[in-house]
Amino acid sequence: MSVPVIGRKRIRWMLTPRPGPHPKRLTITLGTLLRDQLDLGDDLREIKRALNAGSVKVDGQVVRDVRRPVGLMDVIELSSGAKAWRMQIDSMGRLNPVAIDAKTAAHKLAKVVGKRTVRGGKVQITLHDGRTLLADNAVQVGATLRVGVPGFKLEEQLPLKSGVRCLVTAGKHAGDIASLEKIIERVGSMDSEASLKAGGESFVTVTKYLFVVDDQFA
Repeated sequence: MSVPVIGRKRIRWMLTPRPGPHPKRLTITLGTLLRDQLDLGDDLREIKRALNAGSVKVDGQVVRDVRRPVGLMDVIELSSGAKAWRMQIDSMGRLNPVAIDAKTAAHKLAKVVGKRTVRGGKVQITLHDGRTLLADNAVQVGATLRVGVPGFKLEEQLPLKSGVRCLVTAGKHAGDIASLEKIIERVGSMDSEASLKAGGESFVTVTKYLFVVDDQFA
């Protein structure tokens, strides 16, 4: 399914993403991203031709589906290695591709959103992009993992703790990068909150909005 967007000169079709693990509000189709945000083609025909030729990778894997959903922290790369982008959040809370170099494109930041014990006593974690991995029990929910792509080999855990840098993914401060001061636990079913500081000013947001990032993240 697609939705027509009528301009003065021609109709541009906005593609509906296939079902995927990312929240709908933070999802865009690969085809729309390549055509409308990265200007890599004038129309979907050109974009489809490039995808069919294996010219584009998402998280290190060649993708040929124009309706493939793309979400937060996904790494988009031209197979030639000439250009790469990481999907981030802007100040309006929208997905925005940010140019990165080839070295950065070899890794992905993934937030741990679930953890459970599976058969054989092994620990399985669920990441914000829907992937599941077997990991050490030391991996914490709320932490960010830096993994290599496309193999998703765990390289480093960035725990959610005082002093770390965090990207705020929703709310009034969406898109801000701030230093975590402390977690504020709430009673009952209320979400915990976090106190952060950026630019010399402190603010409070919901803890689940935080995405720990490394020192190179910008």
